[in-house]
Amino acid sequence: MTELRNTNPTMDVVEALCLAVAEGSGQGVGVLVINYNTALQTLRCLESIQQSTLLPDWVLVLDNASAAADYHHLLEGARAPQVGSLRIYRSEQNLGFAEGSNVLIDLLLKQATCNYIMLLNNDAVAQKDMLALLRDALQAAGEGAGLAGGRMHKLANPAEVDTLGIALYSSLMPADRKTLDDLYVGPTGGCCMLSRALVEQLKAASGYCFDPRFFCYCEDTDLVMRAVLMGYRPVYLDQLLALHEGQASSGGGYNPFIAYHGLRNALWMHIKLVPSHLWWRYGVFWVLAHILMMGRHTLSGRFLLMLRVYRDALRRAPEFWAERKQLQVNFQPHSHALNNCVTKRFYRAGYLRLVLQGHAVFKHFFFGSKI
Repeated sequence: MTELRNTNPTMDVVEALCLAVAEGSGQGVGVLVINYNTALQTLRCLESIQQSTLLPDWVLVLDNASAAADYHHLLEGARAPQVGSLRIYRSEQNLGFAEGSNVLIDLLLKQATCNYIMLLNNDAVAQKDMLALLRDALQAAGEGAGLAGGRMHKLANPAEVDTLGIALYSSLMPADRKTLDDLYVGPTGGCCMLSRALVEQLKAASGYCFDPRFFCYCEDTDLVMRAVLMGYRPVYLDQLLALHEGQASSGGGYNPFIAYHGLRNALWMHIKLVPSHLWWRYGVFWVLAHILMMGRHTLSGRFLLMLRVYRDALRRAPEFWAERKQLQVNFQPHSHALNNCVTKRFYRAGYLRLVLQGHAVFKHFFFGSKI
């Protein structure tokens, strides 16, 4: 992916296909999906949505500057929905997940009767009850919830957890929540439903729903933390909502692209959002986390990548610090809301062993593996 940011990307997004029937379901639910060179997965995702017990009124797809062959495969494979409409849009530049989602959200908000916005990764397969469960949970929780998510398991092994939402650890580092023992901050952007009221309040406070500067990775944590700091209480359903292939468009594995965007964006999020009292309580663990990350990536031959992460993050640090001060007006009444969302563990259980297994010297020393 090439990171490109357009100050007004909607101007460069055009509708390429509209498949519609006379009436929608009247449920007020819209589903948003982004495609980037993974038309096969996107079509599979769209098919699963049409098997839902609660059918959406609108399904919007953004093709994020995919190669011509993939884009045409998407158009040719699209099928008319059972109810409502399916619209496919095309951007000639890759807007990333954050900006691409913002474009689709703005398009969906033009529908006055849309009250619930479902974000689903294009390489996910929705379970039949996903939309009904999330919509019903938000309705039952009332306006104070704002967003909801649940279980995503691995498509290749449906018994294995992919994510149970977002967790925040005492190192102040966010990660996919893998166990119910870790505290729930909110849902991941790959499978979550937002209320219209939350989206409109986020846009009023920040000027955006997802922070477009993030491009991809950590943009969902940024959104969830802003929601919590504004007083919302995200809902978690301990029910299987979707099966997830994982990293279909980013090459798979923990590659330099993921490392760069994930770490840079986490730094920006920390500068912009973490309340001062959490810095006092957990700041030393945050410093230790960055020392360990520098060591890990240096051992992996990514020292220059880490320098680029910190260089690029610090270059825009004043911009995020200024925004932090502006956001305090909205956050002040709920500045301690994150206190009960921090898992006291330094980081996700089992992560250290996973990192060590990635280096031959540690595999040999700790696990008796042959080099």
